[in-house]
Amino acid sequence: EFALDNRNPTVQAEQLNWLHYLMNFGSITANDSAANFDGIRVDAVDNVDADLLQIAADYFKAAYGVDKNDATANQHLSILEDWSHNDPEYVKDFGSNQLTMDDYMHTQLIWSLTKDMRMRGTMQRFMDYYLVNRNHDSTENTAIPNYSFVRARDSEVQTVIAQIISELHPDVKNSLAPTADQLAEAFKVYNNDEKQADKKYTQYNMPSAYAMLLTNKDTVPRVYY
Repeated sequence: EFALDNRNPTVQAEQLNWLHYLMNFGSITANDSAANFDGIRVDAVDNVDADLLQIAADYFKAAYGVDKNDATANQHLSILEDWSHNDPEYVKDFGSNQLTMDDYMHTQLIWSLTKDMRMRGTMQRFMDYYLVNRNHDSTENTAIPNYSFVRARDSEVQTVIAQIISELHPDVKNSLAPTADQLAEAFKVYNNDEKQADKKYTQYNMPSAYAMLLTNKDTVPRVYY
């Protein structure tokens, strides 16, 4: 998305073609509708033209009728990798056609639960920093549609692996681009560290973080597998 001029109408038309192809991948390639995709994730939203979000929204409305009722909309959720805290209101202003990221929740899950105790924040942070105020929340359907997550391959995993590689191989210029052998070596350290009561690299309290993620109100939990 960084190298293409996605403001160009020709590029936008081609992206729409790809969207249709992927959403109907099973039907097109194997005559198997069960292998079609249900929704999409738009990567690095702050680096693409906003027209692409509207094009995708219009496609989902025309193809699936996601604007008709909640049941249909829930079958075809799409999410945005939108890290900016300005994005939720922008997404809301344009109809909340995709789920915005609740980075407040993501950040608090990481810093209030999973960090080393010397760095860990308090649970009060969940009440002080939020996209959805859950202090006295008995409302329904008033929150900006959003999703949240604890970690992903390039958030709280890739960075940890890079740190391990940097310490194992100080001469490596870019620890985010290791050799296959260096990566395998780092993952051995990573996997072993996860088993320790006193960790050097990996996160603490992951069961608690995921329990909170999966039982939280007014968000769609996203679990990376």
